[in-house]
Amino acid sequence: MPFFQHDKASIFYISEGTGPAVLLLHGWACDSFDWQYQIPFLHSLGYQTITFDARGHGASSVPPEDDPEQLKAEVTASDAVALLAHLGVTSAILLSHSAGALVASVIAKSYTTVVQANIMIDPEHYREHDYRGGFIAALKADAHRTITQALSQSYSEATPAWLKTWHRYRILKTPPHVIYQSLRVKSESKDSIANWDSAKVWMKERKGPRLVVLRDETNLEKERSLGMGDKDRIVVFDGAGHWMHVLEAERFNALLMEWLNTVVRSESHQSSKREY
Repeated sequence: MPFFQHDKASIFYISEGTGPAVLLLHGWACDSFDWQYQIPFLHSLGYQTITFDARGHGASSVPPEDDPEQLKAEVTASDAVALLAHLGVTSAILLSHSAGALVASVIAKSYTTVVQANIMIDPEHYREHDYRGGFIAALKADAHRTITQALSQSYSEATPAWLKTWHRYRILKTPPHVIYQSLRVKSESKDSIANWDSAKVWMKERKGPRLVVLRDETNLEKERSLGMGDKDRIVVFDGAGHWMHVLEAERFNALLMEWLNTVVRSESHQSSKREY
């Protein structure tokens, strides 16, 4: 299996296909297999896909309990950029889900030359700090039970039993301290990176066009308030739940293709025309 060594960690990754690179960033207590419905589709469109498991998740190494700093979104972003450099990829389209969207936003702010475009599915950065305290304490007491209950609220009525089983089993494979600490280190204090009071300031510094797909209109105005460029777009998938790229893969993939063709392919065409 391919592993990449970076700053105390062994990162599992898979790079497949040819063409413009798409870096896929999974969510909390998830892994790169989340992208099973997008990877072959992107290959069919002529893109290279690069996936990796964040530290403590999937097949990547697990940080010790006394080193929770390894689980910060900034560290995952650094791992991602280092992996691109390892593969000789100078820039990529970012495709992320949930907590992975926080990592994508860090990259779009701090590693601007790497980002061609930023596609985020139901990001997590809209939550107020007051919501986090009790949840973090519950995770510390019983991480597996708490996250399982929380995820159940992210399902729609149409969510099939197989998806719930898949998530439950994967959660049980994720060490409890990884589940607890990865949320704590990014949202414990009011000015922590993942809380809305902080995010609404620093996320305005993100570069590159973005497509944001939301499960409903709850956070629509918050995302709009972060600024809207000419090529930015926010789409609401009503009733799809948090896992729209899995449960409504065809609908999501069609939107993905449309936006990529409009924003990324058209930019490449214009750049090519300017070169001659």
